[in-house]
Parts: sequence; C-alpha cells; structure tokens
Amino acid sequence: MKLVPRILALGVVLPLAGLLCSVTIAGGLFRRSLVQDVDRRLLAQAAVESVSLFDGPDGRPHVHMPRSALAAEVMAFAPETSLIDPLGRVVMTVPEGRSPTPVPRAAGPGHPRLESPDSRRRTLTLGVSRPGDGLYTLHLVASLDPVEATMRSFYQAIGGTVAVITLLLAFVLYAQARSLARRVTDLIGFVPSIGGAAPPPERRAEGADELATLGRALTDAARFLHEQRLAHERFLANAAHQLRTPLAVLRTEIDLALRRPRDVGQLREALEMARKETERLTLLARKLLDFESLRSQPIDLQDVDLRSVLRDVVERLSTAADAAGISLVVEGDATVPCRCDPLLVSQALENLVDNSIRFAPSGSRVEISARGGDGACRLVVHDEGPGIPEEERAKVFEPFYRGSTPGSQTGLGLAFVADVARKHGGEARLLPSASGTTVAIELPCGRRSV
Repeated sequence: MKLVPRILALGVVLPLAGLLCSVTIAGGLFRRSLVQDVDRRLLAQAAVESVSLFDGPDGRPHVHMPRSALAAEVMAFAPETSLIDPLGRVVMTVPEGRSPTPVPRAAGPGHPRLESPDSRRRTLTLGVSRPGDGLYTLHLVASLDPVEATMRSFYQAIGGTVAVITLLLAFVLYAQARSLARRVTDLIGFVPSIGGAAPPPERRAEGADELATLGRALTDAARFLHEQRLAHERFLANAAHQLRTPLAVLRTEIDLALRRPRDVGQLREALEMARKETERLTLLARKLLDFESLRSQPIDLQDVDLRSVLRDVVERLSTAADAAGISLVVEGDATVPCRCDPLLVSQALENLVDNSIRFAPSGSRVEISARGGDGACRLVVHDEGPGIPEEERAKVFEPFYRGSTPGSQTGLGLAFVADVARKHGGEARLLPSASGTTVAIELPCGRRSV
C-alpha cells in the first residue's frame, strides 16, 4: 500500500472505527441510564399510589394524580394506570376511557415487576392487598418515546460531531500525507545521483523533522562522494602522469643504448640512469600504495605515548641523518599520551623528518618535538632548509604537488601526512618560521578520533 492510502487508513479509518464503537457503547449506556430513570419514576409513583388506593370516603379504589392541581401539566407524560380487582376485572384506568391492555395479575403483594413488552413501553406490575377483599393488581405503563427521542438527538449530535472531526482529520492527514509522499519521492529521485559522475543537484531543505535531516544527510553524502570521486580521478590522472615520465625516460635510455654501439662507460652511464628512474618508480609505487591504503583502511586507535613514537622515528632515520651531516634534536614534553594509530602517525612523522633531512644543508639540525595540552597533541618538525615559497604554501598538502624547490620527489609525502592527521580528526599545517620549514601535526588527545 502506498504512503497516502496507508496514512489515511491508519489515521482516519481506524480511529473512526474506534470512535464509532465508543459511541455505540456510550449510547447503550446512556439509554440504559434513561430507562433506569423511567423505572425510578414508575417505582416512586407506585409507592405513592399503593399506600392510598383505598382511602377514599366511600372506600372505592382511586389514584391521586388526576385530582392533583398539576394534573393538566403532568398528564402528558405521566404513566398510564390500571387497577385490576381480585377477579381480574379492570376497576379503573387513568386516563379514563383508555382501552385497557391485557395485564398479567400480580402473584402476591409487594415485589414490583418491571418489564419492557416492546421497544416503546416500560411497565410496572405491583400486587396491593385490600383487607377483607383480596389482592388487587396495580399496573403502570410509561412510554419510552421520550427516551428514543433523546437517543435520536444524542446520535444526531454525536454523528454530526464525528462527521466534522472525521472530515477535518482526513483533510489534514491527506495534506500531510501528500506532503510526505512528495518529499519521499523527491528523496527517491535524488538517490540515483549519489555516486554519479555529475555533481549532485542542489536540494532545498524543508523543515526540521526527520525527513529534512535525512535529506540533508543524503545531500552531504552525495557531495562527499562526488568530491571523493573527483579526488580519486585526479589521483589516478596524476599517478598515471607521474608513472609515465620515469617510464618514458627509462625506455628512451634503453632504446638509445640498443640503437648505436656504445663503449663500457656510455653503457654504464645509461644503466645508472635506468637504475635512477627505476628507483624513482619504486619509490612512487610505494608511496602510491601507502597513500591509497591510508584512504581505504580504517585506523587502529590505541593509547600510546607520542614521545615513544618520536624516539622510534629518530632511531630509524639517524643513519640517514648522519650520512647527510644532519643533527636530529628531540625536544618537548617527557610524555605525551594520545589515542591514535601509532603506525600511521609514525609513518607521517617519518615522512616529515625524511623531507627535512633531504632539504636541510649539511651541518644544520632538524628539531623534532612532541607536546600536549588543551586537549590536543602536537608533533612539530623544523629544519633549516630553503623553506617553502609563500605562493606554494597553500598547495603543499595536495597530492602530487611538487614545489619549485630542487629535490622534490613524488609530491605524496605531505599529502600523506595531511591525510593521516585528518583520519584522526586533526590537521597538518605549516607554521610560520624565520628560516627553513616548520610543519606541525595536531591530533586530538584523550578522545576517539574520526
């Protein structure tokens, strides 16, 4: 069943059925109460008449209502009265001249019997003893027409109210259902654009309910996936370009070596060039694999001491630093507790220190520090190299960006560092420095990363 009929069925039909059942039950109870009121009036009149049926001056049976000063006002709704003697003869009827209906004789004095011979009448039969004369039967008949008239008015009023409420409810629910159906249809139509090649269409947010929240979440997801798709396409295009250059150089050197005779020195030079390009290809392939693995794999969060991670990186790169004439200086806090992926953070820090070793002049120093405070942990690497030109500082963390500084390699090192920081809910950024380059990795401390 579609959304609109389902909402109308659940919001109108079922409540209406329940309301009608309630009205039926309430009507039955109301009618019963009205009939009980008639019974009480019959019992009250029978009680009054039974004690004074034979107190007239001549001893003849009589009832008092016709003699009342209010007789004209009450006779219209007063019960009809009949009195039957011990022989079964009708002695008296009120109003006079009414044709008496067959009356069952009372079995004994007292014990009034209330009955409904049909839907329009309520009767009371009571035995009244007359000393020395036997058992008389007092029979009262009350019309239930006023009760039925009241019930008709009750059902008409309730029915009209229920009809108005039902129409209003149906109108409101139909409008709401149509609105919900339109919004759901809009979301269904939006879903195919998620992950597509084209940018997702702009959607206007409606309201602040769950559907609006879902719509905004889908829009954000579509934009994120589109941005990821574009980034992935750029990544593949740049990777292909980066791989194509060393492969072209390698093939050219091999073709030249095969095309004309060369002496041993020339062949050695060609092989050295081929080895250099092969090493570049190997480094690029490793960086590409590391970078793509970082983007696709979840991080393994652990409680670690960043100072320990820093010491391990310095130990691994100390040989390369000594060979380049660079001093590695460790600074910062004695312990820096942080919840992070130690392997990824170690790789990111190693990228930064390795860059500093390659770009810093011989005889200089590279300062590496780890500090914590204000809910964040910071790893900082500073070198005394040529630095990064101001116009390039905004782009150095982009994949495959290779600056103008001599010695730039794949353009993936700082991009890898930035992605590691983002994976942990932090950031990597360049810090201002009077000379050289200062790069900081800031990570959240003591809370789960994203």
